[in-house]
Amino acid sequence: MNKTFPLACFAAAVLAFAVSDAVNTGYDPSTETISRYVNLPHGWLVTVGLLAVAAGSAAVAVRAAGSGWGGWLLRFWAGCVLVAAVFPADPPGNWSSPSLSDGVHGVAAWAGFLALAIAIVRLTAVRRRESAGTSEARGLTALAWASAVAFVLFAVAFVDKAALTHTAPLGLAERVVIALNLAWLALAAASAKSPPTASGTMVRMTSDISQ
Repeated sequence: MNKTFPLACFAAAVLAFAVSDAVNTGYDPSTETISRYVNLPHGWLVTVGLLAVAAGSAAVAVRAAGSGWGGWLLRFWAGCVLVAAVFPADPPGNWSSPSLSDGVHGVAAWAGFLALAIAIVRLTAVRRRESAGTSEARGLTALAWASAVAFVLFAVAFVDKAALTHTAPLGLAERVVIALNLAWLALAAASAKSPPTASGTMVRMTSDISQ
């Protein structure tokens, strides 16, 4: 699978989320997470965006098949996003008694975010060893640091929103971490080397034997 597919998926996701924020005027993007917008008239845009993220992430995971457990965490993230798309979140203001769908969505979302945060650190380290000093490695490293900090701030905002002052800009924090995560995934997709094909492997083996 070439790099065009995951890049197109991530572009579609960004477009879907941006249009959702623009046309669904019932909520405040700084306070409400993207998934809450599924309950508004154009909520289907959120589902389309999540499905695009899942498909693009799965494609990147396939290209990272030789990266060990980092690649498996990327697969797990893609699966969690798919589950979050299938089980929509509740409307805002229902923290005390969420529905089953909202509960499944929340668990999948946080498990996926955590898995992706760890996968980004692992896969960035692998890429730095393979391509030390390249612009791609430096870009992935910068985005990995930024996304890690954003994830921590997102978790802090969630705790505050759920149990403390209830004033944290949770929606803004989520949008920042998603933007950085998608930027990392897009750069990883654009700079990833295609896994060797069976014919390519056979040619190299034949060449090695003949030497």
